[in-house]
Amino acid sequence: MRRRALVAVLATAVALLAGCGGLPTTGPVVEGRVLGDVVNEPVRVVAVGPVDGASQEAVVRGFLRAGEDADETHATGKSFLAPQSVDLWRWSSADVVVYDGDLSFRQVDEDSVEVSASVLARVSPDGRYVEQPPGVRERLRLGMVKVGGEWRIELPTSGFGLWLDIDQFNRVFANRFVYYLSPTGRALVPDSRWFPNGSRLATTLARAQLSAAPPYLDGAVTTGVPAGTSLAVNAVPVSNGRASVNLSSQALSADPASRAAMWAQLTKTLSQVASVGSVSLSVDSTPLELPGGVTSVSSAAELGYEVVSKPALDTALLRRGDTIRRIDPRYVPDTQAAKRPDLKAKDIDVGRIPDTWRDLALSGDGKQVAAVSANRNDLSIWRATEPTRAVPPFATSLSRPVYDAEGYLWIAGMDESGADRVFVLDAVSSDPKAAPKPVATPWLKDRRVKRLSMSADGTRLLIVTTDRNGIDEQVGLSGVVRASNGEPESVTAPLRQAQSLTRIQDVTWLDPTSYALLGQLRPGDPMRPWLATIGSGVDGARREAGRLNAVPGAVTITSVGGPRGIIIVTSDDRVLARAGSNWPPIEQGSDVLVPGG
Repeated sequence: MRRRALVAVLATAVALLAGCGGLPTTGPVVEGRVLGDVVNEPVRVVAVGPVDGASQEAVVRGFLRAGEDADETHATGKSFLAPQSVDLWRWSSADVVVYDGDLSFRQVDEDSVEVSASVLARVSPDGRYVEQPPGVRERLRLGMVKVGGEWRIELPTSGFGLWLDIDQFNRVFANRFVYYLSPTGRALVPDSRWFPNGSRLATTLARAQLSAAPPYLDGAVTTGVPAGTSLAVNAVPVSNGRASVNLSSQALSADPASRAAMWAQLTKTLSQVASVGSVSLSVDSTPLELPGGVTSVSSAAELGYEVVSKPALDTALLRRGDTIRRIDPRYVPDTQAAKRPDLKAKDIDVGRIPDTWRDLALSGDGKQVAAVSANRNDLSIWRATEPTRAVPPFATSLSRPVYDAEGYLWIAGMDESGADRVFVLDAVSSDPKAAPKPVATPWLKDRRVKRLSMSADGTRLLIVTTDRNGIDEQVGLSGVVRASNGEPESVTAPLRQAQSLTRIQDVTWLDPTSYALLGQLRPGDPMRPWLATIGSGVDGARREAGRLNAVPGAVTITSVGGPRGIIIVTSDDRVLARAGSNWPPIEQGSDVLVPGG
């Protein structure tokens, strides 16, 4: 009996599967999914409303958790609120508090509670992620009233946004980049933002792309989008992998070059949405075309626009004593190594610099080495085939110099009035008397520049500054404003980065959107390398996962190719290469030089 029943069940299952898996023999032919479409729908969190008899704490917890709801109306979350507080819940126009760990509750009195949490970051309504220093706690006092016999929340009269646990924040929000243009070329410059990761992400990104450049990039970048251009309709539909962006009539004022640039920017930005494979533009529902009748673009590269990255290197220059030679920065002794690169000196290599000159920097073309004297009052430039160029005195307390892609040498120091300034020297000028010129940095005021690191596209600087006493170290991201001939004129007020670190020793770019630092999380910690993304905080600052091993005595950090190519030099002249989270020694020396690094 059991056997016959099992056979019957199996037969039924086979029949059902055949019915589900077979090809239909009737019905219309319809278009299926295009290659690259996302098949799996994203996980959705649906909030649960208040239950009868819930305590004050349960109601508050339920309300805060309702902020994770993917429903853009947040109707469930509103059900936790007293009627007079519904309009005070500004989830899309007030800061998002990103917290770590459990919430703490305290009963203030019978009609109010206080909730607090350890805060990792705050996210502004325009998508700026601002890390918070260790130990910061956010406190929120909420009133409690009875509505229909059930506890409901009265929000502060100043309004309230969202509180999200870090794990839920990373699900609800997405880190995306809005792209602008370098003023002297066809490079795309990314600006990091955080946006709700919902069905309207393409619309949100397009709207952000049509806005003006942020203050820290003002004057450093341009855009192909004509002023005043907006979406003609409040949506960017995506159908069969194509995002259709319908623009207002102001877009018609773009000349052909600007139209191509605008298209490239929107394509690069919208391609970060998984379902978008190409972008078409229209103005007031009339399709736009590029030369040749092109109406859809799949990548910015098709239009000649790219993000500029530093190339990966198989060799670097090592300074030991007063000699400089080529090394393989990827080689780790006692391991299986790939084919070794040619370490023979090149004709352009500078082979010797007296060890009384420090903080060496290599130009982008590898033909120059700049160095600062031991007393930090003088700057000189060495070339392999020309006499050493001694730069006339212009400042004291000079920082480590750095070259940009245009051939300008950047260095900071104290001028004769005692003010800290940033200087640039046209290092490729044929004028032997060319002197460093100060660039405008009115925001610097009483702060001093400790380190500079230039992005490969030449539009952005990472700047480490301290107060006059050499403490309160901060790293910021600034734009570089240049004249029409490429000469730097000013540096914009920085957008603060890496606020979770209490001390910062050095910083270097890894790629257009990420960087590495040497720093300390707390005073007294050993020096440690950290990885970070522009506008997204420092990896491993709050959790051990993703944290690299400490390197006591680390002094400088650079890279020969992204995060895997990081090189560290210590105070006792050990040169360390990254191997996972570890730092095995590969050489002995005081400086590792990479072009433009």
